[in-house]
Formats: sequence, C-alpha cells, structure tokens
Amino acid sequence: MKAFDFNRFLNVARWDITINRKFYIRQIVVIAGCVLIPVIFRYLKAVYSYLMMSDSLSFSEYRSIAAIAFHDVDSYSYYFNLLFLVAMVQMLCYAFHNLATKQGRINELTLPATNQERFAWHIVCKVLGTFLVFMASILLADLVHVILGWAMFGITDPHSLTCATWRLGNEDSFLINFNGTAYARFGLECFISFLGLSFYTTFLLGSALKYKHTFGYVLLFHVVFWIVSVILFGIGACVIAHMNFCDLTIFCEVPEWLQSLLLNIPVLAVLCAMWWLTYRLYCRAQITTRRNP
Repeated sequence: MKAFDFNRFLNVARWDITINRKFYIRQIVVIAGCVLIPVIFRYLKAVYSYLMMSDSLSFSEYRSIAAIAFHDVDSYSYYFNLLFLVAMVQMLCYAFHNLATKQGRINELTLPATNQERFAWHIVCKVLGTFLVFMASILLADLVHVILGWAMFGITDPHSLTCATWRLGNEDSFLINFNGTAYARFGLECFISFLGLSFYTTFLLGSALKYKHTFGYVLLFHVVFWIVSVILFGIGACVIAHMNFCDLTIFCEVPEWLQSLLLNIPVLAVLCAMWWLTYRLYCRAQITTRRNP
C-alpha cells in the first residue's frame, strides 16, 4: 500500500462524515448557537428596554438612540475571538473521538487506509473544519445582525461583525509599542506563534494519549505545569541574582539573530516533538489497552 493516496484520504473523509454525522452536526449546532445567541439576545434586550421606557420615549426616539449603540461591535469581536480559541481547543480534544469506544477503535483501525491518511484527515477535519464552521457562523450572525438592525431600528449602515473579528484576530497589539529591530520583532513574533501552537498541540497530544475526558486531563497538566514553571523560574531568578561571579551583561552583547535562535529553537523543538509523539501514539493505537480500556 502506498504511503499516501489522495483517493483513500477522501474515502476516509467520506466514511468518517457518514458514520459520525450526528457528532459533527451536534458540534456545528453548538458553535453556531454560541455565535448567534449573543447577537439575537442583544436585540431582544433592546426590545425589552424599549418596552420599559415606552411611557417616556416614542419608538422613533428610542430607535435613533439604539442605532448609535448598535454600531459598537467591539464587544462581539472580543467574544468571537475568545470563542474561537475555546472551540478549537474543544475540537482538538475530540481529534481522535473515533477511538473513544472499543467498537470505534475496531472500525478505525480496520479501514483500508494508511495511518498517514487517517491521521491527516483527523487533523484537517478538526482544524480546518472548525475554522470554516466558525467563519460561516460569524457570516450568518452578520446577516442576522444586518436584518434585525434594519427591521427593528432602521440601521442602514451596520458595522460588520466579520470584519471586526478578523481585524482584532490579526492585530499585533502586544507588539505595537515594541521598538526593537526587525530581527528582534520577527523573533518575538515567531516565539509567540510557536508558544500558541504548542498550547494547542498539548490538547492534540492529550487526545492521542487518553481518548476520554481529554480536556480535563490536559487542563490539569497545564495547571501543574505552570505552577512548577513559576516555582522554577523564581528559584532560577534568585540563584542568578546571587551569582556575583557571573557577568550578566554578556547576554546583552549576543547578536540579535542569535538571540532569536536561542529563543525559538527550544520551543520549536518541543512543538515538533509533541507532533511526532502524537502521530506515534496514534499509529500504536490498539483495540484494548490498559490506558484506554
């Protein structure tokens, strides 16, 4: 059997969507609901506020006031970006949901496809699929926002929720006041990107290690990891502060390109190791194990 065949990859995708359509429909409904409910609720709240103030304000007066307030979409953009992070984490925890039951493992491992094809489909489905579903949900929320704003308050120039969310998600707010050189800025951007990918990869690794209750296990790991890291960082800072024999100014004389490498190589190495271990664990999945009975 060839290492990777695109037709077999499509067959795996077709099989997975057919067998687990209820699971995927449920996830789509949850994501779309979490996106749409705040938009609809805001208009319902506006109607309720008008009913409470109808004795003192006419509807035309209240509509002009509400129209100004509904141009503010920043609160939506912050909420949507946070929701996207949560949705991506949740779906990565379900990356190998087929393996959660014994029958699911039998069906998964007996598919006429290679490990590369099955693994690639799960990653593409959970990452790209979640992104597409989320963007489609925001576009739908944008349409609801436009229709309700026009029908209820006569808003003819509503601000786009999609554009506001996309603009905030691509904003390098943490680097706005960074005055370093291009080398230092690029190195810091790569470092933060690698850290973010490493955070997501821990949930993917957890789903390959433990098929059930992945989110709880990985969350507990993060709590313990950061507590231990803070303690070790504090101990290291105290030790360095009392190192009279060491001239710390030597670190400031290191070239910026070397600083970027020293900053990014360890994180990138850990990221690659986690991806390799995830794939390794997936390839070694068995029908029944002590870790996943």
